Amino acid sequence: MTSLKKQRIKTVIKYTWPLYIISAVIAAILLNFIFGIVHKLPAYKQLTLFISGDITDSKKLESDLKDKFQNKELQSVTTISARVTDGQYNTKLTVAGYSSADILIIPISRLENLDIAGVGLDLTDEVIASHYSSNTIYKQDEMGYGIKLNKEMVKEYMALPEEDCYIILNGASENLGQYSKSQIKEHDMALLLAQDWGM
Repeated sequence: MTSLKKQRIKTVIKYTWPLYIISAVIAAILLNFIFGIVHKLPAYKQLTLFISGDITDSKKLESDLKDKFQNKELQSVTTISARVTDGQYNTKLTVAGYSSADILIIPISRLENLDIAGVGLDLTDEVIASHYSSNTIYKQDEMGYGIKLNKEMVKEYMALPEEDCYIILNGASENLGQYSKSQIKEHDMALLLAQDWGM
């Protein structure tokens, strides 16, 4: 290689080195994105909770739920929390909660102002008889939609409003066993958790 070619290469590198760094960053982002799509965690291995209050110990909640549902292959627990007094509460509930939460914990005062039929699983006589026969059920228009929450069961994980709260099972969840769209009986973590936390 002649000295002129070496000089040209040095000059090109001197002025174009930022392009190499940008190209490497873009390649890394694309690989991460593609890997995320190809290896996305199935919905039945995830559990998302919407909490009307504060999460006080998310790590313990995740650890305890993973231990509890180890045989169900639970790998991810996500929480979305919003205080009822926050101005953004309704937005978080209707956008993040309705679209991604398997279970929504909502106080009675808010439930009375919501049309929960659009999001909640219909607690038919069959569902109640098989899972929640000893629980207090919240009804709207003569149809059951919520299970009264036993706050003693969750007090180490979250701080909730003083009033009664209810567990709403999101009808779009993949963790409703035979009542989900995929109707796979074994994928029933949300049903079982509502059973344990209900009263």
